[in-house]
Amino acid sequence: MSTFTIKDILRQSMVAAIYVVLVLIFAFLSYDDIQFRIAEVMLILVFFDKKSVLGLLTGTFIANLAGPFGLIDAVVGTSATALALILMMLFRKRKSLAILMPGLANGLIIGLMLHLLIDLPLLATMGWVWLGETMVMVLLAYPLYRILKGNPHFKALFE
Repeated sequence: MSTFTIKDILRQSMVAAIYVVLVLIFAFLSYDDIQFRIAEVMLILVFFDKKSVLGLLTGTFIANLAGPFGLIDAVVGTSATALALILMMLFRKRKSLAILMPGLANGLIIGLMLHLLIDLPLLATMGWVWLGETMVMVLLAYPLYRILKGNPHFKALFE
């Protein structure tokens, strides 16, 4: 990654803010064992600009801090998102595989966290978190990526 400019910092602040707002607007879908976190569609931003990691992790931390599990979820959930983003970037040449990485990371890590915090059944909870995350990424994020990758106006936002 190259150095951050003021424009980069402002862009990542907006990414974080939009992520937080989407989580809070759809809070009834964003927390608990069955999650359909609409804000996760924003993870595709790493395909356009690796610097988006900063905004996405900041947004995840703040949104999770505001959730029912507070600081524990802020740290653990942000770690799960960091793993998901790293895996997405590693598999970026195979988008159909990369798009599945958030489900894997969140299913394992958030499923375990919910099991430990509120004694939900481990495998079922991992499965539900995986399913919700995978549905968001496959049904919403991947089609959105396909639309945006051909849009020169959207790509210009990252120049």
